[in-house]
Amino acid sequence: MVVRRRLACGTGAPPSAEPDARFASDELTLCYKTLNDACPYSKFAHLTANQAILEATGAATKIHIVDFGIVQGIQWAALLQALATRPEGKPTRIRITGVPSPLLGPQPAASLAATNTRLRDFAKLLGVDFEFVPLLRPVHELNKSDFLVEPDEAVAVNFMLQLYHLLGDSDELVRRVLRLAKSLSPAVVTLGEYEVSLNRAGFVDRFANALSYYRSLFESLDVAMTRDSPERARVERWMFGERIQRAVGPEEGADRTERMAGSSEWQTLMEWCGFEPVPLSNYARSQADLLLWNYDSKYKYSLVELPPAFLSLAWEKRPLLTVSAWR
Repeated sequence: MVVRRRLACGTGAPPSAEPDARFASDELTLCYKTLNDACPYSKFAHLTANQAILEATGAATKIHIVDFGIVQGIQWAALLQALATRPEGKPTRIRITGVPSPLLGPQPAASLAATNTRLRDFAKLLGVDFEFVPLLRPVHELNKSDFLVEPDEAVAVNFMLQLYHLLGDSDELVRRVLRLAKSLSPAVVTLGEYEVSLNRAGFVDRFANALSYYRSLFESLDVAMTRDSPERARVERWMFGERIQRAVGPEEGADRTERMAGSSEWQTLMEWCGFEPVPLSNYARSQADLLLWNYDSKYKYSLVELPPAFLSLAWEKRPLLTVSAWR
């Protein structure tokens, strides 16, 4: 499919009409659930980031989480529970400002309203004063004043599998958003990204990198789903297939949107914008290691430390998803 579309673009011929152009967001949500039930990637990322936020905010009484790229906000329920039961006592107020993920489409208001209801109801059960504030303007239009940060708030900024959406031939948009995050004076910035370089590499290198990366992802599905499983076919076609197409199909322009970057590239960007790495704690690592024991393929999954302070979840030693903390 990718090769056919690439040849069509190269000859100037219009790509053939195919039924996999786009599909309903609820189907995409189902694909994500299937993948998350089968593999620990998402759980690892959220668990590790949550622990870094919990440790960085310490005994703060007012906590403000800025989530760049929020989808359903499911990971925040676990953090709310941890904050409500911490030895220092629960915070007097927790606020989450959510900047919607591109995955929510051009009209994210309804989805974020549902996220607000879920989190607010859960916080009420915990006896936590909670507020959710969605910011619906495009991320490049936001500025410091939009976040209404108060002087006595401990701020945590979360970028979970989102900054790569802003990568391009220029890093300016990524740097602008990172500078915006820095202007909020956060106690911690958590970063989760796919561990593969698909941004500025030429087609041959990009193709080889994608082949290595997605081969490992496909293999990690083997232990959880049979190859003829309809659910697996949907994940491979609609999630991975679409990503591969957008990474190696077009050579340039708006269609090549899967411009992922490896940890060394993210280190350069973070440090250029004035951040320094915060080593993840031994407890955060032990939690992630314990998570892997819940999977039959524990001995094929592993944790790999990448310099200077990245922790990556790997399949057969091949790092696939990397989490880090910065200040």
